[in-house]
Amino acid sequence: MNRLAKQIKGILFDLDGTLWFRGRVIEGANESLEWARGQGLEVKILTNVDTGTGDMIRERLVKGGLNVRPGEIYTPADAALTFVKQNPGKRFHFLVSRRLTTFFQPFSVADPPSDFVVVGNCRDNLSYDRINMAFRHLYEGAQLVALQKGKYLVRADGYHIDTGAFVTALEYASGQTARLLGKPEKGFFLGCLAEMGLAPEEVLIVGDSVTTDIEGAVSIGAAGILVKTGKYRPGDEETLAALPRWFEVIGSVKQLTQVIGHTG
Repeated sequence: MNRLAKQIKGILFDLDGTLWFRGRVIEGANESLEWARGQGLEVKILTNVDTGTGDMIRERLVKGGLNVRPGEIYTPADAALTFVKQNPGKRFHFLVSRRLTTFFQPFSVADPPSDFVVVGNCRDNLSYDRINMAFRHLYEGAQLVALQKGKYLVRADGYHIDTGAFVTALEYASGQTARLLGKPEKGFFLGCLAEMGLAPEEVLIVGDSVTTDIEGAVSIGAAGILVKTGKYRPGDEETLAALPRWFEVIGSVKQLTQVIGHTG
């Protein structure tokens, strides 16, 4: 048993590029998830997919063959719900996907003024009038909050611009810098750990992105493994200004069990 295996009690798996890519399960993903559960480790799957809550996204993944259990996925929308609950009495305006618009409707106001404008992937719900209404809320004093600020995402049919494009437009128009709720925001990882009841030194973060997954591990003091699938490009690990307290680069999640060994 290696030193890491003795310490970890949970694994935070990135979703896109690590377990799932271009609408398909990555080879070895289900086996790694089952192995982790069989070892008694807490499992969470983190994603910056911001079109739904974890339970909403799970439906699509299960249909696609990924063996995800209820409550295992944590998204920026889940973090946003926590944020709303932490600010009782505040007024929110949402520029998000259609199903999240419905989900957050009990907390939302249509017209200014509001305290916060929350922006997510609104590709199925976007128009000039909607983005301009979000700007009007900001112009009248609301604070800008972003579910995430990804530049682009990869779907089965290719590359698409991501939420960051819409957030940046509103930052430019309003003169604000958005507060971030998703990866690599430190609070996103800590919020997930709070649900798990674990400390940062007790978890391992596995992902394909140095800027979201591995830098997230650095920010909270967790161990990290970078996989060479998904968004990974050769040499990505050399761009890190600092390394996690324990760090390894592997070909794919299929090799995870070989690196960690048995935890008990």
